[in-house]
Amino acid sequence: MSISDTVKNYLAEPSRINILSTSTNDGKANLAMFGSPILTDDSHIMMVLSDNRTYANLTQNPEAALLVIAGDKTGMQTEGCRLYLKVNCIEDSGPRLDQMKAEIMARIGDAAKILKHLVVFDVVGTRPIVDMGQGI
Repeated sequence: MSISDTVKNYLAEPSRINILSTSTNDGKANLAMFGSPILTDDSHIMMVLSDNRTYANLTQNPEAALLVIAGDKTGMQTEGCRLYLKVNCIEDSGPRLDQMKAEIMARIGDAAKILKHLVVFDVVGTRPIVDMGQGI
């Protein structure tokens, strides 16, 4: 799937809010807010995780959904998108993980030391936050 320019713009918005939804194999849901999702090309997103519930869920169930909220509008005027994702790979070492950790450490400092896993997702679908058939 190729991501539209509209979705790319939402993912480039510096003040966006990113909420990732995952679940266990038996359907126990989890939501978590992340600052690290990065669009790598027209169909992949990378993010770095610690040993948290999100990571544990993704090792059981590779399906996830990312809610990207952009701008300051609320209610039915909220701007952003929903991305439906599937884990492509998880890297626990290597240059891509080291580079992302360094970039995050530059922004947030030593708190980034807990990051251990680079997750690469395939984007398998996109929708607007408020879907009135307009597509994105």
